[in-house]
Amino acid sequence: MNFRILTALAAVLAALPCQALAHSGDDFHGVESGFLHPFSGLDHLLALVAVGLIAARLGGSALWRLPLAFVSAMVSGAAYALTGVTVPLVETVIITSVVLLGAALIANANMPVALAVTGAATFGFFHGFAHGTEGPAAAPLGHILGFVGGTVILHMSGIAACHALARYGTTARSALRIIGTVILGAGIGLAFIA
Repeated sequence: MNFRILTALAAVLAALPCQALAHSGDDFHGVESGFLHPFSGLDHLLALVAVGLIAARLGGSALWRLPLAFVSAMVSGAAYALTGVTVPLVETVIITSVVLLGAALIANANMPVALAVTGAATFGFFHGFAHGTEGPAAAPLGHILGFVGGTVILHMSGIAACHALARYGTTARSALRIIGTVILGAGIGLAFIA
């Protein structure tokens, strides 16, 4: 997939009505609700694992830079949400992140690490904003610490999965493309569930 196709796909998805699906419906407060939040919505779960997969596939400094950029921007997005400011298209960007991260796995391109880090930070901000708006007002710091922990676990799961697949050489590249196709397809499906 080339950059024009990815850009067109992002534009189409941005025009679709969609809603982020990370609503756990639980009555937990603070750390517990934050920790469970990334696991409670397929959109967050897929995006966070995909960041880990891409970081491991790119290797080198991307292995720590992508997850760090995502988590740092996610905390910033959550803090921004706590100010009461609204940000338009949060759900659309979250769903688009799932699709584009899946497409990046399909493309299996050696994208520049700076571009991957910028994308991870951008997506992290919007995921964090969603986490921040859905957290309990009584324990926002605990909630943020909780979803940082959940996010790190999901990033590490993606990294571990990619390293496990790397043992299989050419088959690993095919497996990452299949995983990317599933993530992309799920993202498109989520865009229509609203």
